[in-house]
Parts: sequence; C-alpha cells; structure tokens
Amino acid sequence: MHANTVFASLKNGSPDLSEDPTAFLSPALIQCERLWKDRGRRTSWPKDQWAFVRRTIEPLLYARIEPEPEHYSGGLLNPKGAIEAQSIRLFSCSFENGPLPTISGYAQFQMMFDRVLASTADLYDWMEETDWLDWALGFGFHLQDGGEWDATYENGGIEFEIVAP
Repeated sequence: MHANTVFASLKNGSPDLSEDPTAFLSPALIQCERLWKDRGRRTSWPKDQWAFVRRTIEPLLYARIEPEPEHYSGGLLNPKGAIEAQSIRLFSCSFENGPLPTISGYAQFQMMFDRVLASTADLYDWMEETDWLDWALGFGFHLQDGGEWDATYENGGIEFEIVAP
C-alpha cells in the first residue's frame, strides 16, 4: 500500500445559478458579494478585504473525490465511498455571476494506491488506465440549510498533482 498526497485544483469553478441560492447563504457571504460590487467589480481584492473573504468562504467549501468502480479495480485502496479533502485553499473569487462566487483554489487529499506513483505523470497514466478523477471530483459550497451547491458546473479546468512520497 502506497499513500500519496494528491492536490486537485479548480480554476474558475462556477456554480449553476439557474435557481436562486440567496435564501440559503450566510449573511457574511452576502457581505462578500456586496464588498465585491462596492469596489467596482475589480479582479483583485485589497489585502484586508481578501483576508475577510477567505475567512468567510474557505469554511463553506467542500471538496471530495467519489471514486468509480474502475478506480478501485485499477488499484485505488481507499475505503469505498467519498474521499474528503483534508484541506482547501481559495486562490481567487468573483461574484460576477451572482451570490455564489466563481472560485479558483485547490484541495488536498490523502489517497492510497497498490503501486508507487512517484510523479504527477504517473498519476495521469493511472487515470488513463482507470478513469479520470476530474469527473469524480466534487468542489462546491455548504449552504446554511445543510445542502450543497456544486461549483464545477462550468470551469476553466481541473488538474491533479501528486506529491512524491
């Protein structure tokens, strides 16, 4: 059994806002959207506002990989079920599409394999043999009512990187 740290990065993940989530959002998240609008919808945040935005949004984020049977038969040794992120880091966000922001960030996972994966290239070779993890990645927001809102509906890319053991 070989344990690896795997990072999944999401670039410009945008939730499907065909329904209005406002009733399920925290007042602090609504305040983040107001700050974004008040500062003229710029692409960068002043340092103090960014600290507030990260403190507000990061705890609301979830990330998990829900492996397919092909992953397990191909050598994934994690217990059956979702693999929850150990940590999530927000790099950027924009409220251009509405009250749930478009986000970029990464999530860190612990994954166990039946073989040594010494590089990101090895991880991509494994995914090509089994199934791509980007379809198994869920990245989104926890809502106040206990629900979740996926942020991978539209995105600028999902990439994986492995930290060599």
